[in-house]
Amino acid sequence: MEKRIGAIAVGLCMLVLLSGCTPQMEPAQRIAATIVASPGEGQAPLAVHFSASRSTDPQGTLTDYLWDFGDGSPIISGREIEHTFQRAGEYLITLVVVGASGTGRATTFVRAFNNPPQAAFSYQPSDPFEGESVSFDGSASSDPDGDIARFFWDFGDGATSEGAIASHAFPHPGQFVVMLRVTDGAGAEAQATRVVTVEECGPGGCGRR
Repeated sequence: MEKRIGAIAVGLCMLVLLSGCTPQMEPAQRIAATIVASPGEGQAPLAVHFSASRSTDPQGTLTDYLWDFGDGSPIISGREIEHTFQRAGEYLITLVVVGASGTGRATTFVRAFNNPPQAAFSYQPSDPFEGESVSFDGSASSDPDGDIARFFWDFGDGATSEGAIASHAFPHPGQFVVMLRVTDGAGAEAQATRVVTVEECGPGGCGRR
């Protein structure tokens, strides 16, 4: 009986060789790294919860989770991580997990949108005379996720200026639409307008009442 089994085994091996077939090897199992990000997009500054809990190692327990958030911040370790993206942009997130089988890697994107700035200004005196210097202050303007990069003034009489603080003397009486346009670091703009009434000087000259 043993000789028959041996002969059958040899015959099967010869048949496999003659047919050109080779035994199929089971592929090596690898670490599967998985990123779950919530939320995946939103207005900056954007707080995101990152989880690597769905990552697996077929040979045992994962021992480390390394995160690179793509925004220049340091690489940190942890299975569950909170991270805030301060500025608008699209960020490539990289997770590397370490275990008995080696390492696994996963990537995803997070998008933080820009909040536009808000423009506001005041001026003094509120009832200027022609030729009188008027001070314009745009420092009340704001940007929710950064600093304002540019202040541009249009005084409505052909004159312009730049900077958070500006001064201008209107050459003749009338009503002038003064516009302030602010631009943030991401290029978003906002503007504010006010009508300035400039009074005519009397026969006795200009003066404060």
